[in-house]
Amino acid sequence: MTVIKPKKKPLMIKTFLIVLLCFISLPGCYLLEQTSGQLDLRFNQIKIDKAIQQEENANIKNQLREVPSVKQFAEKNLHLQKTENYTGYYHTDQVGITFVVTASPKDKLEPYTWWFPIIGRVPYKGFFDKADALKLEKELQSEGFDTWLFAAPTYSSIGWFKDPITTPMLKKGLYYLIDTIIHEMVHVTLYVNDQGDFNEQLAVFVAHKGAFEYLKTKTDGDLIIKKEIQHRRNRFLLHETLQIYLKQLEELYSGDQSITTILQKRAEIFKNITTAILKIFPHSKSKNWQFNNARLLQLRRYQQESPLLKEIWEKSNNNWENFWDHINSYIKQQKWD
Repeated sequence: MTVIKPKKKPLMIKTFLIVLLCFISLPGCYLLEQTSGQLDLRFNQIKIDKAIQQEENANIKNQLREVPSVKQFAEKNLHLQKTENYTGYYHTDQVGITFVVTASPKDKLEPYTWWFPIIGRVPYKGFFDKADALKLEKELQSEGFDTWLFAAPTYSSIGWFKDPITTPMLKKGLYYLIDTIIHEMVHVTLYVNDQGDFNEQLAVFVAHKGAFEYLKTKTDGDLIIKKEIQHRRNRFLLHETLQIYLKQLEELYSGDQSITTILQKRAEIFKNITTAILKIFPHSKSKNWQFNNARLLQLRRYQQESPLLKEIWEKSNNNWENFWDHINSYIKQQKWD
């Protein structure tokens, strides 16, 4: 099993080691941009307590107050790795901390992947500068790939740096904040090299269950849970709808038709997906539901509930310690170590 955990090293030593690896393995421009962005996050965050004192917005102030107890709950009850993450706050007016590019061939439901030191291959590439993300997206499109670019509200260094709470993490309310904190803590606790989909689905699964468990300890938690249950019902309908059309696309791509015919037929399938989803979300704007292979893979990557992980949870008798034991066993069976 490949597990990445925070090392007990001074920050500058960790920084030097990571930068050294990157210099060996990555193009210079990407390295410099990422290093600059990471150092900005690290050294321009302020302590949570100080942020609470300075913050004028009552909603944000209350969410920041919740962070230490969420961390403590996740460490104690969910058996997640204890780190110095989320002890600081980074303010930004941007819609996201990083801008993430994903891609896929037009005639396959397969992700384009990038290789990085430490974490191996992943199906996305993030940038702190949106212009850089747009440049890569344009390059991939010119090479004939489908692409999807989105703003991510948080950035995980998987335990190598002290990751902060960010302003975008607070935009969608308390439930989203709790879910996001637990999600990123899962990545620090266990990250399997070259298994991007598994890593994300594991983090989604633990965060969804863990957030509900945490909210049940709060006096106003039931109301938040009730609202989130409705959201999950909608996401489940979205997932079930996508499964129907993903199967249609897989059948189309597995045939021996010309690329021209494939593109024509898949355009009709994408149109049908949009029509079906607007029935689930009637008040949504259609431009938000434009599809290609890259976006469909991204949605599947963060699916509502992985059948595999649900099965492992049931085998664990709803016990988190047992769950992690079963997860480790599964990873060994897959020979991912």
